[in-house]
Amino acid sequence: MKKFFVVLMFVFAFNLVFPQTASQMYNKTMAVSTKHIEKGKEYLSKNKISKAEKEFKEAIKAWKHAYAAYAYLGIIYYQKRDFKKSKEYFEKSLKEFAEFKENFLKMKLDYMKEFERKAKQLQIELDKHDMQYVGINATQYEAKKNDFENKYKNMKKEYEKDKNMQYSAFFRFKYANTLMALRDYKEAIEQYTAAINQDPNLKDAYTNLSVAYFITGDCVNAVKYYKLAKEKKAKINKNYERDLKKRCGLN
Repeated sequence: MKKFFVVLMFVFAFNLVFPQTASQMYNKTMAVSTKHIEKGKEYLSKNKISKAEKEFKEAIKAWKHAYAAYAYLGIIYYQKRDFKKSKEYFEKSLKEFAEFKENFLKMKLDYMKEFERKAKQLQIELDKHDMQYVGINATQYEAKKNDFENKYKNMKKEYEKDKNMQYSAFFRFKYANTLMALRDYKEAIEQYTAAINQDPNLKDAYTNLSVAYFITGDCVNAVKYYKLAKEKKAKINKNYERDLKKRCGLN
């Protein structure tokens, strides 16, 4: 009778025990923030800076760890030529992203552990003979059991994928532009390089990286990234090409 009760619990209550994945719960939590970010991006694309800024700040009010909203504020303050404020927002964005990733992965791991615990509690591994003995439909049970196993496999795949989550290459590129404006060329080079490694098609990053190396006196890398920028058909200032040829012997 006890096994009969346990199997019934599994067959009829499984979806109540595991109603949604950690990703779904997360998406619901930050849905309002995301809505403000998307609206802010739309305003930004139309150069409605004040309205965009308001939306990004509303996104942070809705979810204080909205790292993308901080990054977009960094972009806005760059456009306002308040480079110090821009840097502050980008640094906040990077910090929030690191914390978000750590907490998000922990949430998923905890959810998986709870999933395992509930599965054990419901005694999913009952053998078919016992189920048939107490009158439970073995086919129905197997279907539910397979559904559980597939959900769990998908959770693990999702978790492994999210472990490789990286900060946006686009944001790194924009942050590097701010650092260039502040004449922090060493850090700008690091950010441009990281952006290119994440997104090799971010063509303007090659040009800017070439310029950063040129300013620091590294002709080898300045020429290297200039040539890559040319291959990518990135925008290159004619005056810069002239100076690069003069100082670094560009052919």
